[in-house]
Amino acid sequence: MIRSNSRLVRPGPFARKAVALVTGLATIAAAYGCMPLECTEVGCDDSFSIITTTADKSWAAGEYALELSVDGEQVSCSYTWTNMPQAGGGGMFVPCSPTVTVSIETFMRCTETSDGDSVSQSCTPIPGQLAQGIKIQGTPARVDVVVRRDGAVVGERSFTPEYQTSYPNGEACGPACRGDARDWELP
Repeated sequence: MIRSNSRLVRPGPFARKAVALVTGLATIAAAYGCMPLECTEVGCDDSFSIITTTADKSWAAGEYALELSVDGEQVSCSYTWTNMPQAGGGGMFVPCSPTVTVSIETFMRCTETSDGDSVSQSCTPIPGQLAQGIKIQGTPARVDVVVRRDGAVVGERSFTPEYQTSYPNGEACGPACRGDARDWELP
């Protein structure tokens, strides 16, 4: 005959709290595992953006030419800006290549209104305040940019992006997108 000599030891208050916490977490984890994961379908893409402004946020009229080197690949783009925004304050959009676009956008002043449980936002353009946006699809390691207006160099700069990963639908759902945006003030 085998005899077992065991006795029950009553746990102290700290041990009881720890057991209760672990049990509670296990219950939550089990319940979460039984619930279906619902994901939205918000898309995103890898990109590097450069937001180019001037000190007073104006964007002078003229013939603009951009010369970019994206990881050694040359891309050029040109557009005419008349300093006349589109109706409603919008700017312009110029496709430079399959992976590079340039836009002129008006700065907006937005106000938020709360009414009970609802929140709404209203935005209006700020006259004369504009920015040039350069968007590059993908994750280039180096981007060199020269901006010319009426043939004269307005600015040139090199960028080495530092990408951050984002998950617009939550990390469990994907996709994972990498991006960086830099500000550049021209004279």
